[in-house]
Amino acid sequence: MTELIRTDEYTIHSYEVDFGRRIRLSVLNRYMQESAWQHAERLGAGFESLLSKNCVWVLTRAVVRLEKLPTWGESLFVSTWPSGKDHFFAYRDFQFSDKAGQELGRATTSWCVIDLRERRPQPVAEVFPFRMPENKELMFPERPPKIEIPTAADFSWHTKVGYQDLDTNEHVNNVRYIDWIYETLPLEFLRSLHLRQIEINYLAEAFYGQAVEVTTQKSAEDTFIHSVGEPSNSTVLCRARTVWK
Repeated sequence: MTELIRTDEYTIHSYEVDFGRRIRLSVLNRYMQESAWQHAERLGAGFESLLSKNCVWVLTRAVVRLEKLPTWGESLFVSTWPSGKDHFFAYRDFQFSDKAGQELGRATTSWCVIDLRERRPQPVAEVFPFRMPENKELMFPERPPKIEIPTAADFSWHTKVGYQDLDTNEHVNNVRYIDWIYETLPLEFLRSLHLRQIEINYLAEAFYGQAVEVTTQKSAEDTFIHSVGEPSNSTVLCRARTVWK
């Protein structure tokens, strides 16, 4: 029987850490993406299966909460499983742990299936009927929330979508938005505080050559609201909320 819970072990390499030797959040999200991808293949709803139907999975929302970030040379275990579905969305949860089995963090994500011709969401049940693990707790009591619109810009950063930003669908990979959000924050801030939670909404696709503006607003002592958009036409690509300690 196909396992409904998958666990992968990753070793943190020197090129995957920041100046504090902690794994970069975008790298952790790459691990999540890889484990989800591999698990979807095992469940019969992976990249090749959907592509044969002219469809792809698209990440729409995510919440990641961290107790501790693993460091260079340490092992990280990523467990993942389907945690629910409704008409247009499938949900997947994650749990992160160290070699001793101590939980380091957890995450929940929502995904939709996009038809490549129409670029429109398709009913999840039409793609594949999948079961849920029995007696497996949800990592969060609620699904990933909608993020509010920033009303000011305390920090900003500009870039342009290049080759390194693109994924197999030829749009910006979701992890790049996380890297861009970090670029808006002062270096001394990043030296003194660690991210404890990020909530992110992916709202539109970004493509090669597109101009991007990232803005950050401080909304509380330890909380920031972020927006990534195209300045020429005010298109919002994604929004996020981060909490730091």
